[in-house]
Amino acid sequence: DYDAGLEKAYKKRCEEIVQQNRNNAPTGYGGGMNIIPTPTIEQFEKGYQCPSENQRAAKELTRMAAASKDSGLLDKLGNTDEVEGEIISKLNDYVGANGTYTPIVSYVELQVDNEYVKDFEIVDTPGLNDPIVSRGTRTKQFLRHCDVVLLLSPCSQFMDANTVDLMASSLPDAGVREILVVGSKLDSGILNESTDTFGVAYKKSFESYRTSFIKNLAEAKNNGKNLEILNKMNLENVLFASSTCFAIAKKKKDGTPLDVNEQKVYDNLHSQFKDFDDSLLASLGGIGKVQKALNKVLERKVEIIEGKNSNLLDNARNNHVKILDKILEETVSSRKELETTSADELRQRESNIRDVIDSSRSKLAHIFEGASIRCDEKVQQILPQLTIEAGHHQDVKVTTKTEQESKIVGTGFLGLHKVIEHYNVTTNTADTTSVIQNIKQYAAKCHDFVNTEFKNALNREEISQKIKETVLNAFNTSGKKFDEDDVLLPVQNVLNKISIPHIEIDFSEYIDEVNTRYKNGYVTDNEIHQLNALQIRLLNQIEAKITEQLLYNLKEIKKTVDEQAVTFADQIEREFSNEIVKLQGQIDEKERFIEEYGKFADEIHSIKKEMLSK
Repeated sequence: DYDAGLEKAYKKRCEEIVQQNRNNAPTGYGGGMNIIPTPTIEQFEKGYQCPSENQRAAKELTRMAAASKDSGLLDKLGNTDEVEGEIISKLNDYVGANGTYTPIVSYVELQVDNEYVKDFEIVDTPGLNDPIVSRGTRTKQFLRHCDVVLLLSPCSQFMDANTVDLMASSLPDAGVREILVVGSKLDSGILNESTDTFGVAYKKSFESYRTSFIKNLAEAKNNGKNLEILNKMNLENVLFASSTCFAIAKKKKDGTPLDVNEQKVYDNLHSQFKDFDDSLLASLGGIGKVQKALNKVLERKVEIIEGKNSNLLDNARNNHVKILDKILEETVSSRKELETTSADELRQRESNIRDVIDSSRSKLAHIFEGASIRCDEKVQQILPQLTIEAGHHQDVKVTTKTEQESKIVGTGFLGLHKVIEHYNVTTNTADTTSVIQNIKQYAAKCHDFVNTEFKNALNREEISQKIKETVLNAFNTSGKKFDEDDVLLPVQNVLNKISIPHIEIDFSEYIDEVNTRYKNGYVTDNEIHQLNALQIRLLNQIEAKITEQLLYNLKEIKKTVDEQAVTFADQIEREFSNEIVKLQGQIDEKERFIEEYGKFADEIHSIKKEMLSK
């Protein structure tokens, strides 16, 4: 499918180039002809953006597999490899960007002989530098089985309302019992404070994070969505950590050299804060507090799992009770009909229903045609808002730092006189976290906005009400005898078949691109405009992806609504007739069937009572 789409797009581009070259041809004497060269399909593909994420992922995987040095790679599909011993060095073969088996690895499970992690599983969801475009489905499958979730948010932009809402909407309502929020990269957040005293910076940053978290959590709750998850995020479960500082403290203690990024963080802390001391590194790392919080969770492991199972049972029980109520309603209605109606009356009612439905056909079709038009209009209103919203998420936070440096220069005859020359060096730094946050916030805003507006565009409750009013008015106008239940139950059964599509936005690939390109997490000076350009391109790609989904869903829903405009009256008539035909078949043994309906209703009452008592 990817190849077919590429071929089609390439052919279209070639045709455009031919036309442009014709238009550029000189019409008179003199002057040259500005020829646009036709690219090869390989050259064209470098700028081609396949609209289907699944197809992009599939193409990437097959290319990786084709490039593998192991000719028997595909023979391993569907199997499981077990690796023992020093597995860390061997893992690169399975998950590395150029790993032999990476193209066909579904997931990796590590078993560790460590008392601390006995009897529980840690799921690290795909994120930074994942070589595969999409593993979202597998991640969601794992999340459904998680009891405790750690949400990581960088301190430089800690848990704004959109991020809180996005994380809440990404987690399954059922299952997750406890949430720990961890502010990561604490060193980066503290270094952003404009003071040269570490104690002051530490206190100010913490107060800022806590205040903003309380405000943003309240704002997210005001939307009235995902409250079950949001209520599990509270200030008591907020921790702050810097894995970099934790690693620096450990390496300093062991006498191990720091890597480039660790050395930069270490130097920045000492140069910015006059009172900073190496003894602060471990506490700034904060890993001890995270471990302590996890230990408390482990102590309550049995309680958490039992509570989770209880919740799942409650949800299942409530869903079953709703279904039983529906069955009971239809059973009582059928019994009432059989008790109060003769065969002649049933035949007359069937005739009345057919006459009324036939007289309402054009009005019923008009209701659906109007819904189709409103859907189209709503989508046309949504599309420009996506572009406007993208403009609200393009700020990149730039920090300017000026440091005084000096150098020795020679002056005088032959430069023998040495002078120390002082000068200022200004460095502009941008944290890639702000771009990642912009992508997340834009995707979250669009997700919420598009689905809310789309739901409003096809308001099932409004359509249902109009249909009921149309049919009931037709009966009232006809002067023919009818029972309101004859109308309401069949209408609802048919309307339940109309579903509103939900648009899902997977933005992980865009975040991966930022993290892969800028592994250090920041850019300086001339790279900042490149980061800006990347952000604009990624936001545009997200907008294009949402637009494509929106237009596709519009096409599907219009198809469904248009079908209903033609067939709805027939479906309602069929629903009526089926019930009446059933009752006509039971009328000859009226007493027996009335007794059977009664017994069935009693059984349902008994089952409900038993379920609700547990």
